[in-house]
Amino acid sequence: MGQINQVIRGDAIGGAGIGWVAALLACLVGLSMGIATGQAGTLMVVDPAAEQVSFIDTESGKIRHRAATGKGPRDIAVSSDGALALVANFGDMAQPGSSLTVLDVARGEALGNIDLAPHSRPFAVRWLPGEMQAVVSVQGEKMLARVDVAGRKLLPALGDSAASERQLALSNDGRYAFVGDPAGGPLTRIDLSSGREAGTSKQVAEAQSIALSPDGELLWVTDRGADLVHVLQSDDLSAVVSLVAGNMPMGVALTPNGRYAMISNALSADVMIFNTRSYEQAKLISTRTASAEEALEAMTGEELFTGTRLGHISIPVGLVPAEDGLSVYVMNNFSGEIVQYDIFTGVPIRSFQGSRAPGGMAYSPLTGP
Repeated sequence: MGQINQVIRGDAIGGAGIGWVAALLACLVGLSMGIATGQAGTLMVVDPAAEQVSFIDTESGKIRHRAATGKGPRDIAVSSDGALALVANFGDMAQPGSSLTVLDVARGEALGNIDLAPHSRPFAVRWLPGEMQAVVSVQGEKMLARVDVAGRKLLPALGDSAASERQLALSNDGRYAFVGDPAGGPLTRIDLSSGREAGTSKQVAEAQSIALSPDGELLWVTDRGADLVHVLQSDDLSAVVSLVAGNMPMGVALTPNGRYAMISNALSADVMIFNTRSYEQAKLISTRTASAEEALEAMTGEELFTGTRLGHISIPVGLVPAEDGLSVYVMNNFSGEIVQYDIFTGVPIRSFQGSRAPGGMAYSPLTGP
């Protein structure tokens, strides 16, 4: 295995000097120009138990629509124009799912399902360039499948070598898929034209999430077992750097301009912001709220061992960068809160109520009636 550099930093950049001050001033100017008053858009939150997706208006914070899905929905992905979303219906322990639900974002309704049979348990879904096709990580057969979204049909399989271990990212040109396994193992690069393996990393990780930088050059991979986030070259999966994250890193996302990476840490209840040029930690945002902490401290007896206690615990799992490039939406398990934070100051801008046991979350700049 090649040598991996581990970078351990404090909560602030410290040595960035004038550049950091300029960035902060730019952020504050940005806040005064729009973030503080709210930016219109739609957050879609998947609720596996209720088998539905909630459409939340990011300006008002209100749920404007709910749409039914298939059995046990998990992941959700939005087309590049924000018009359509795909939901992977994974199923539950008793009954495997075998479909994708197509959603109209502006209208907040389901347009229909894409049947994946004979495949089962779709876990992750990603759109291919052109908006006509998508790639699905299918866990029943541990493979990658393709679908024709416009035609609502399953396409021929990619081949036996295109093995998938749940987590999935696609190259910007749609030629390659990158897959990883939360149970641990190397990352794999799959050529989607042939379905053949096109590279394997020497880096082993319990890959909970994978994100590709906007320029397509780097992969950011959360390793929940080692409490690290690994950065790899996308062309050959060689290691660039490993950064110390918090306790059990779950989600990873990059700002639209690629300047900052955001990591949600479930057990330490925080979000780390990394500068993607220096690989230094720029900010540590706690997702614990004072009201929740006070409520927990006041609980005694049976309350501590029931759902009452869980309702006050926020475990950050998913995160989506806001379109402004200055903030991030963080989805919390148990409390069900979705909080938008300023990534430079760590200040919460607004919060929404989602699902207490959410699946995926996605954002679209479109709004609806």
